[in-house]
Amino acid sequence: MVPMPRKLIIYIGFALPFILILSLIIIAPYLMSSGYTFYSFIIYSAFSSVCHQLPERSFFLFGQKLAVCARCTGMYSGFAIATILFPILRGIDYRKIPSPWFLIISIIPIAIDGGIQLITEYESNNVLRFATGFIFGFIVIFYLLPTYNQILYSIQDKSNRLTE
Repeated sequence: MVPMPRKLIIYIGFALPFILILSLIIIAPYLMSSGYTFYSFIIYSAFSSVCHQLPERSFFLFGQKLAVCARCTGMYSGFAIATILFPILRGIDYRKIPSPWFLIISIIPIAIDGGIQLITEYESNNVLRFATGFIFGFIVIFYLLPTYNQILYSIQDKSNRLTE
């Protein structure tokens, strides 16, 4: 049995990076608009390796585009919100991975919206891009966090057995 403070530390180790990433996405335009261009450049550059950052496909805050496009903003928001809500919905140390069908279903809206844009002249809007990204980002945490818990708790169990 893992004591509650240790469970909380394990959970925070998972949650903190997702919250930090979402914070950086929002902080970048603030830094840019406040004249801290060097720091905002570092953030925008870091995210440029995972996102196209097209202005017409991005939300703006403080008169500047966010560090990622609307769809990526939705995914990162989904990651962060699901991570925060996970302990309430499933428990802090939940380890059961859902059926892969939920993950497959969660990617269908992105595939439809992005796919239609690719093969037709249809142009999606940023709210729809955000929503499709959010759905996927929210659902994927219900696979990642239980997997993370399985790995860390099995390591901890093995370590406890060795010290007994």
